[in-house]
Amino acid sequence: MSLQQPREYPRGDTLPDSDGVPMESEWVCDQTRIYLVEPLRHYYQQHQQVAFVGGNSFVYYPPDSKYLGPDFYVVRGGVQGKQTKWVPWEEGGLLPTTIIEFLSESTESRDRGEKFCIYRDVFRTEDYFLIDPDTLYIEGFHLHRGHYVANAPGPDGWFFVRSLGLYLGVAGPWVRLRTAEGELVTTGRESAEAERQKAQAERQRADAERQRADAEHQKVALERQRADEAEAEVRALREQLSRLKD
Repeated sequence: MSLQQPREYPRGDTLPDSDGVPMESEWVCDQTRIYLVEPLRHYYQQHQQVAFVGGNSFVYYPPDSKYLGPDFYVVRGGVQGKQTKWVPWEEGGLLPTTIIEFLSESTESRDRGEKFCIYRDVFRTEDYFLIDPDTLYIEGFHLHRGHYVANAPGPDGWFFVRSLGLYLGVAGPWVRLRTAEGELVTTGRESAEAERQKAQAERQRADAERQRADAEHQKVALERQRADEAEAEVRALREQLSRLKD
């Protein structure tokens, strides 16, 4: 969703990035950064899709340069650069199209109240998710005709996030994104491990190929040796017959 280009707003570099208060739990910090933000950035880069992916940073909005700090958000069409916050009047008026908030006792009422209304009525965010970090229970809402409608998960418990074209669900102790084919949007560590396993498999294939070539070479050498021995034996027999004739 986009906003009308403002006439006069403060420059983004004069605005704070965040309130400096860390996330309430280390788990939420790891969950957001390692299992959502970084994998999705890498996925978009791989698939040449244009979107900004951020988390735990301010998103500003008119008319009074107010801000909110979603735990995780995506701005479809936003260009991923070195932004440490999202300032829509410097980004073509774009606002988050997908937002996830992790609930806590101190934030749940605001996530369900004030933020819910702003994301719906001001940001016009297409998909909004609330997640309980303790139980990993996920609630999804999709914007339909100006209202948030509850988004039901599929039979496997995964939610289709239309604004991402991906699925959101629980895999192990984490909330993850996956493709329609069921492949997880991998973390940096998982991608590195997959590359390591691929390289190892390639080395094993090359070793097996060398062993096969060596075995074939040994087979040819043995056959040549046997042929040489047979030829020497034939020559010896011919010489013996020649001597007998003489």
